[in-house]
Amino acid sequence: MSKVLFVVGPTASGKTDMALYLADKFSGILINADSVQVYKELDIVSGKDLPQTSEFLKIKTDGNLDLGIYFFGNIQIYLLDVVPPSYEFNVSDFKKIANSLIEKLSSKNLPIVVGGTGFYIKALTQTIDTISIPRDEKLRDKLLKFSVLKLQNLLRKNDIEKFMSLNESDIKNSRRLIRAIEVAFWKAKNNTVFDKKKRSFDTLFIGLKAGRDFIEKRIEKRVDMRMKTGALDEAKSLFKKYNKLSSQVKNASGYKQLFEYLKGEYSLEDSIIRWKTSEISIVKKQMTFFSKNKEIKWFDIEDKNYKKDAKKEVKRWLSV
Repeated sequence: MSKVLFVVGPTASGKTDMALYLADKFSGILINADSVQVYKELDIVSGKDLPQTSEFLKIKTDGNLDLGIYFFGNIQIYLLDVVPPSYEFNVSDFKKIANSLIEKLSSKNLPIVVGGTGFYIKALTQTIDTISIPRDEKLRDKLLKFSVLKLQNLLRKNDIEKFMSLNESDIKNSRRLIRAIEVAFWKAKNNTVFDKKKRSFDTLFIGLKAGRDFIEKRIEKRVDMRMKTGALDEAKSLFKKYNKLSSQVKNASGYKQLFEYLKGEYSLEDSIIRWKTSEISIVKKQMTFFSKNKEIKWFDIEDKNYKKDAKKEVKRWLSV
């Protein structure tokens, strides 16, 4: 059975740095699991941190998806710059590409899936029935005109169990409410047996964590650095085609707040503060999500030996 390593954790915990370190030690290749970094033109605010010498080596085009590789030194990383900012990239797209990469590359290299988008990680390691349910564009166009309250009431009426399962963030998120309603309507019209395949590869989860103050200081410093290195110019370039941007891009942390500034809704100073607050809020949600996964081996990045300790854990796992 193929082995797949996952490096997970909250924003600003150094996941990519850890993944690159482990890839160097164990002949690994990286598969990006960040729902914003899959987009072209979203580089600085999203924190791709690509070396200046990096070039995208396109392998093939599959519909709207451009599949290729970036190199961090000698280490390959996949699933960056896959789609234009107008495309509604979803978890089904991610699962399809990531599984294909794992199947093709695992015979020679250790696939290392790295990112903080928990739903993407879950899609690779657990069965998520709703992935197979198609989008309903006509329904979506209609629902986009509804208020959040109206969407909540519609979901409550059609799938009370799903409605009750939503957390505080999801229940206020119109995009997630629309998807839940779309799924509820589809289930009402169709009878199907979902595929319950078992996990097809052996996994190890390496999780990175730190104290709240430590992470928040990292976020403050990181946002300030991104502003100094061109985040606003990047947002301005995207804002010129705002009406064509996907909902993911419009609502992505950092971009959303800078777009609000460009719309005249907030001062630049307030928008930067809101960006930092958004990142901190995301950290809380990520830790809540990942804390439910009891397979994760956690390492505290405030411990000076955390990388070496993680390397030992991976070495033990690979030798089994």
